[in-house]
Amino acid sequence: MSTARTPAKQKTAPKLAPNEELNALLQEFSQLKGYGDAMRQQAEFTTNVIAELVLSRNSLQEISKRGGNGETLIHIGAGNYIRAELKGVNSVVVGIGANVSVEKSLESALTEVESRLKQGQEQAVVIQNQYSQVAARLQQLQARIDQLYAQLENAGQA
Repeated sequence: MSTARTPAKQKTAPKLAPNEELNALLQEFSQLKGYGDAMRQQAEFTTNVIAELVLSRNSLQEISKRGGNGETLIHIGAGNYIRAELKGVNSVVVGIGANVSVEKSLESALTEVESRLKQGQEQAVVIQNQYSQVAARLQQLQARIDQLYAQLENAGQA
């Protein structure tokens, strides 16, 4: 005895009145815009961290290339620098988080910076992809909001 299965009926969300749909879309738009703004700030922060890591990597590479010796400019803040002579630099104090630093060899510090740089670049790609998705959804919402607003305006309900 075979039993024929009937496909399950898909439940669809009840159709909202245009003004209710508009309110729901405006709420979603507002939440997504806030999320997008936070992502943009995170992207800017990540970009700044990457820039610092590139500067650090380049400085460590140059110091290594010079055998830990040579003249350099040391940034002391607010766009000010002092000249300094490097003599036999073979270690670097590296921040490892939570205001904790450790002394590492020049090569170990360079490896650490390059690893952090790679992580930062990967994070930047993820953030950019997420931001693109949010921006695309915001455009979709804006188009539907404009459409509903025009519809309500034509019906004299706006």
